[in-house]
Amino acid sequence: MTASTVSGIPGNGAYAGRSHAEYRLALRHTRLVRMLKILLPVLAALIVIGFIAVSWLDSLGPEGVEIESVSLRDGKLVMLNPEMSGQGSDARPYSMRAARAIQDLATPDVIVLEEIVADLPVAEDDEAVLNAESGVYDRAEQTLVFDKAFTVVSETGMEARLQSADIDLAAGNLTTSDPVSIRSGEASVVAQSMKMQDKGRVIIFKDKVRMTINPSALKPKDGATN
Repeated sequence: MTASTVSGIPGNGAYAGRSHAEYRLALRHTRLVRMLKILLPVLAALIVIGFIAVSWLDSLGPEGVEIESVSLRDGKLVMLNPEMSGQGSDARPYSMRAARAIQDLATPDVIVLEEIVADLPVAEDDEAVLNAESGVYDRAEQTLVFDKAFTVVSETGMEARLQSADIDLAAGNLTTSDPVSIRSGEASVVAQSMKMQDKGRVIIFKDKVRMTINPSALKPKDGATN
């Protein structure tokens, strides 16, 4: 048995010759990378949903979207059960629907959505469902605001819970100053605020960030290496 084996540091491979401190740091980095590979697709889905909402809301009307009924109430256009489905750039289907879409004729660029459900692909062989109580789309400002709690749940068991979110569709950014929780069977992260930039490529958790990793997630699968 070699000295490196006794110390817990592999005698060969990527960690060979490293000190205890370097080895522990490398392990922490590896665990973080593994967890982020799980979390990033679901988080990026929030931005994707925002961009899909743009095309969906811009096309509200007789063509492109199915609407159960349209009525005018107190100067507001009320559309019941609007729904749209289509395909993304990768030819994978998505759909969005809401119980109501309300457009104030005094501010026609602003559309309020109630009871939103969106189904869309987030990664290869995985789909996610967004459920939101309400959202506000501003066509002029290119923003989508979820002003109440909402969830994104993937088929693989990933769940993201946010209390609110402001999405800048033009820049591809999402920010929230309210608590965030993202969980799966392998890892979880909670924080008091979060910022996503560049369409989900950069994600920053802030304030009381806590990360938990299931020990089973750290074990190589099918002979895979880090």
